[in-house]
Amino acid sequence: MIRPHLAGFEPSADVFIDEESAAVVVTVDVAGADPESLRVEIDEAHLLISGRRPKPDRSRLYSFVQKEIAYGEFTRRIHLPVPVEYDHASATYVDGMLVITLLIARESYVPATRTEIQLIVKRNAW
Repeated sequence: MIRPHLAGFEPSADVFIDEESAAVVVTVDVAGADPESLRVEIDEAHLLISGRRPKPDRSRLYSFVQKEIAYGEFTRRIHLPVPVEYDHASATYVDGMLVITLLIARESYVPATRTEIQLIVKRNAW
């Protein structure tokens, strides 16, 4: 397994606990990211999200007036507030937002090594 290096930019993220479904929900703003590049891993009490937002094709000559959008590789490490059952994780990629849902563990088991979560990221168009 090739581990992503902590470089590039860090996308914005929201983390909340859904009390009704007993789950931690993480929403990461990765608009324009290549869905095939998205990786989600768990390492002890952290969630590691990585991927790549490709640079747009700018074949014409232009000058920036304002530049705020970051392109290239990104990584975001998020502390999980409670132990989770990573075997039942799910993720969707809708309107540029990656939403990861992790059920809260009934026991306090936390893996001692990093584990890549095999998720199918669904890209939905509304």
